[in-house]
Amino acid sequence: MFEIIMYLFESYIQVDQSMELDTQEVTDELMQEGFQKSEINKALAWLENLASMHNQDPQSRTTAEKVTSHRIYNKIEQRQISLESRNYIRYLEEAKILTTHTREMVIDCIMSLDSGELILEDVKWLILMVLFNDPVSDDAFLQFESMLMDFEEGLIH
Repeated sequence: MFEIIMYLFESYIQVDQSMELDTQEVTDELMQEGFQKSEINKALAWLENLASMHNQDPQSRTTAEKVTSHRIYNKIEQRQISLESRNYIRYLEEAKILTTHTREMVIDCIMSLDSGELILEDVKWLILMVLFNDPVSDDAFLQFESMLMDFEEGLIH
């Protein structure tokens, strides 16, 4: 399912944020690419869930976030989110790229993939998708995207 989500993000979503996708057209294209219909349906549901997370009232998001909050992962989350990824998520929160709300969205997105432990590079892509789809996180998205691109090019600040 993760491969389908990445394919859609790279092919459609990142290109034009306002673009409305025809689900049947996308499903047909993905099936032609060799993806299974059941996995396509799961990926589309995952993306729909991601979009619905962003529809939360911005006022309630702000009041729910606490500067002093600290995230404790349960055993199931620890099995699915590597220590390296958890540390990276904490680093991004300390760097003010992730808020308490977007951190929880990232964790929810990882857990809803219901796949084994993801490597850090996959988690970074999921973080990018969460920030990209959040209208409140425009600056954080650009900062994180720049961070990823600088790192890939070998520029470390």
